[in-house]
Amino acid sequence: MSLTLPGSNQPPAPADALLDAAHQAQALLGDRVANAGIALARPPAFGIDEETRARSALLIDAAIAAAEAALRAAEPMLDAGIPSALSDRFVSAGLLAQSALAAAALVRAEEHRLSAALVRGSGDGEGAGAQRLDPIGGDFAAESFAVRAAEAARTERAGDPLLPLHDLSAEDRHALFWQVAACLADRALASGGDEQTVHRAAAAAVARALATIDDAEGIAPATMHLAHRLDEVGQLDDALLAGTLASGRIASLAAMLGVRAGIPFDDSRAMLTDAARFAVLLRACDIERDLAAAMILALALGLDRGFGPDPADAAAALVEGYAALPVDRARADVRRARLEPRYRDALAALAGRPC
Repeated sequence: MSLTLPGSNQPPAPADALLDAAHQAQALLGDRVANAGIALARPPAFGIDEETRARSALLIDAAIAAAEAALRAAEPMLDAGIPSALSDRFVSAGLLAQSALAAAALVRAEEHRLSAALVRGSGDGEGAGAQRLDPIGGDFAAESFAVRAAEAARTERAGDPLLPLHDLSAEDRHALFWQVAACLADRALASGGDEQTVHRAAAAAVARALATIDDAEGIAPATMHLAHRLDEVGQLDDALLAGTLASGRIASLAAMLGVRAGIPFDDSRAMLTDAARFAVLLRACDIERDLAAAMILALALGLDRGFGPDPADAAAALVEGYAALPVDRARADVRRARLEPRYRDALAALAGRPC
């Protein structure tokens, strides 16, 4: 199988084809995430299957309920009416479409699905290389425990995914709390509350509730801290990365690859949503070819939804591009993720690439 550039009858060189596939995937992901709130509130669209849609809806409901509980606890004036009954109002008023909550829920639901698929595909449970992530004692015990605690906060006892409030970005969490505060304030005003008093109470509740959330407990800082510690002593090697992938520990893998490539956690994690982007990221990290080929195939199979091209054939084409792509070129491409998004997209448009 070979990749062909749009508008061309000749297949490009393997390295160019790999980068082009990665750029197209990045553009599609940007559109999909930007429209997640609208897409989740409508009939199936953007390839969001019913299982992912249902999980995302549950995560959204739970996040709204958690923000509501925090605001009610912070301000008695807002603690009225039936608890955890705001989600329908939140969606019907169009707040979900204006919020980044839907995108965060979609990312978490799909990460959970991919993690389970990778574990099923490996058949080995914890990958041999990943056993070093959980030392009993030793230099990394504290960092490892923090990662496991953050992972536990993202999964229910029954195994379903959770979206802790501290896993939302500060900006998105701030917006969510103000939106939920508006829902509670609207209810208080409808019950005859004084407008200025209610507004002051809502502002105070948001400030107090946000102050109770510790960003350091989130999955990104925990995994990045461990990855940096491993890198400092030369243990962030290829075998560890492969074992972490086989274990389905997506957040830990994103942190490790981010540290190896010199890019932020969120950018690295986004590259794990498509096999072509993943292949470019692995090349930027200069992963040994045979190991990279196995990792690309594993991710392609894990992402497969049962329709479209055969994932094994697609992975084979990506591995061909991987071998032909110079490491320096891959690193330059991956590190564009650190650029300001509108500046980066403008440069891509000027170069004739998908944004």
